Amino acid sequence: MERLLILGRGAREHALAHKALRSKRLEVYVAPGNAGMRPPIHRVPLEENQIAGLRDFIRAKQISYVLVGPELPLARGIWDDLHDLTVVVGPPQRLTFLEASKAKAKAFLLEADIPTAQAAIFDASQQAEAEQYLRGQNYPLVLKASGLAAGKGVFIASSAEEAIRFARACWSGQRFGTAGQTLVIEEFLQGEERSVFVWADGKGYTFLPTARDYKRLQDGDAGPNTGGMGAYAPAEDPKWLDIVREKVLEPTFHTLRKMGTSYQGFLYVGLMKVGTEPYVLEYNVRLGDPEAQVILPLIENDLEELLYYYRIQKLSELRVRVRAGYAVGVVAATAGYPEAPRAGAKISLPELGEGGSYLHERAFIYWAGVKEGPNEETLEATGGRTYTAVGLGTTLEEARTHAYQVIEKLPFEGRQFRSDIARL
Repeated sequence: MERLLILGRGAREHALAHKALRSKRLEVYVAPGNAGMRPPIHRVPLEENQIAGLRDFIRAKQISYVLVGPELPLARGIWDDLHDLTVVVGPPQRLTFLEASKAKAKAFLLEADIPTAQAAIFDASQQAEAEQYLRGQNYPLVLKASGLAAGKGVFIASSAEEAIRFARACWSGQRFGTAGQTLVIEEFLQGEERSVFVWADGKGYTFLPTARDYKRLQDGDAGPNTGGMGAYAPAEDPKWLDIVREKVLEPTFHTLRKMGTSYQGFLYVGLMKVGTEPYVLEYNVRLGDPEAQVILPLIENDLEELLYYYRIQKLSELRVRVRAGYAVGVVAATAGYPEAPRAGAKISLPELGEGGSYLHERAFIYWAGVKEGPNEETLEATGGRTYTAVGLGTTLEEARTHAYQVIEKLPFEGRQFRSDIARL
């Protein structure tokens, strides 16, 4: 029996734990996890930044693999801190610039000759030049905080006035703190957004199912950007992935090798499909949330098998078997999200299967921002994204129906969710 430690506390990490539970060869620990994760998942009272405690735990439990969910511990160097003790799924700190700095990632894309939106980059010391630039552009225009902003650092401006107002809020520190001190200003691309995921091992990589996520808060892609309000998978045909491999992935890994390094861990590429051309919007150095919640239930391979091939650096030889059909995920968030999420809403629980996620074979619930409620049948929302309801089906509409049936079972005061996931 191998022992897996998952780092994180959200629905993505719950989905990873749920996938791991289906293996008969993995004992599953999550640090710190959340109150919705139930046995046989073992919750560990350690934060991702408690390195000494994590090292002691890894030694004591003889952990075989550490799988890192969120981006922040990766950007802080969790791989560098733990890789001498165990196999860590994730890149070393020196490669996390692909996500942690949109300015550096844009320079990388240009060096690698990978299709991407035209852009200009300004920092807080260049405010006058930036505002002059913004007044001379055509709109809409995309402004991105260069640093890590929990998926909320992108703003689509419809006028110079809106763009300048957003830029000033970033440079004053009012929005995103230090993450917003440098802005990437991009042309607005018209097309279809897609999320492509690969799992790389330092020598090769294998594709995971593609997904489409929904960033805006409200139906019809209205409202502010969020960390993600829903997703569905798969979202693309294999022939287009051949184009992505040729024009995006191969140049990405080739350019990293030229830099004297190789990539390992999950790599998410956010793309805009313009005609058949894939334009890179962003890199993430981990699985997306909520995309992971719809990708993982479709993968038929045992997670222990995937981890083993990662360890021996032969993922390129492994065929990821994808279940026929579709998965749809719908995120429920608290009132006030994303600007000022409110905590305290109580959620009455239906009867849940092992791990706190299983409703029936085609419906799952993956918990995120929750803590223990007043009794065992109740959870309390801590503010923000609260859970992801996931449905499976032979058709997209059937999967969608199952996901929204889960939503109906789990109401709470002030709940926000989109009604058009996988339909828009």
